[in-house]
Amino acid sequence: MKNLIKITLLATTFVAIQGCAPSSYKITAPVTSTNQYHVENAPSHTLHFSDKRDTSKKFNHGVLKADLVLNDKPLQPISFLQEHVVLELQARGLPASVLDTSDTEIRVNTLNMRNHRTNAYTPFITFTMLSADIVTPEQTKRIAVYVKRGKVPVWSFDEIIEPTLNQPIDVLVKELSAKINQTLYKQQLADKDVQALIAKIKANLDKDITYLDVYQLGFSNNPSAVDYLVELTKHDGEYIRLAAISSLGTIHAVEHFQLLKDLYKNSRTWSDRAMALKAIGDLDTKETRTFLLNVKETLSAGDDKESIWSTELIDLYL
Repeated sequence: MKNLIKITLLATTFVAIQGCAPSSYKITAPVTSTNQYHVENAPSHTLHFSDKRDTSKKFNHGVLKADLVLNDKPLQPISFLQEHVVLELQARGLPASVLDTSDTEIRVNTLNMRNHRTNAYTPFITFTMLSADIVTPEQTKRIAVYVKRGKVPVWSFDEIIEPTLNQPIDVLVKELSAKINQTLYKQQLADKDVQALIAKIKANLDKDITYLDVYQLGFSNNPSAVDYLVELTKHDGEYIRLAAISSLGTIHAVEHFQLLKDLYKNSRTWSDRAMALKAIGDLDTKETRTFLLNVKETLSAGDDKESIWSTELIDLYL
């Protein structure tokens, strides 16, 4: 009898999770950034994106099974990424183009969006992640992106498309573009543009969409954004806070390594701890790599979701 009750509860939970979820979601392409970098003596680069994924190449996967559709066609993640990263770089004022024979290669090792939901009353969550190597004749540079986003659908699953599908993909494209800029072009937003962005954020901190502007501070590659990002790591809004923590890594605020370690050790939520790990990975120093290896070793003894998800995140960098 107990087993029958357990099976019934599990079946009910599964149906609740599935709810009215469709078999596919129509997503939209990212809109390019409007703030250009202050470009001086930027070298021209032709990029070649190569698919080096060695596991399942399904982009969207997890608890809910659904394909992503763009312009009425199934999403092709590598070609999508190539097209929109180049558009983003060009919109920033950088001389970028695509050439299959280029000696500047973006090797995509991991690229997927995992979704999760516990039951019908909890948020639908996506974890959008990328691990890639920027390969030039001079160096091979590992970069990664990790974006967590959630939304409770109230009336229909259409409500999750913008916050948990479109927005993370937008951040993915823009963050990869920013890291390509750091490695190949080394350009940044002008100080006045950073201050204008900070003023915009301060005026709109009560709006959920503002977290995307916080990410833009990290993409600025301008150290003048760091102090305000540190301030925002204490903000009450989850996604404002996560964007700020993530951006400290993106902007390479190595001087705040201790802050990020403290956030990982003392934060009350897994999301904050995960973003701290992500930012530490982005700092990319000998000390930060050693820290991640030690955390991974500690997590290896656990089989809970936090241990598994945190290890997955760390592996993007190692």
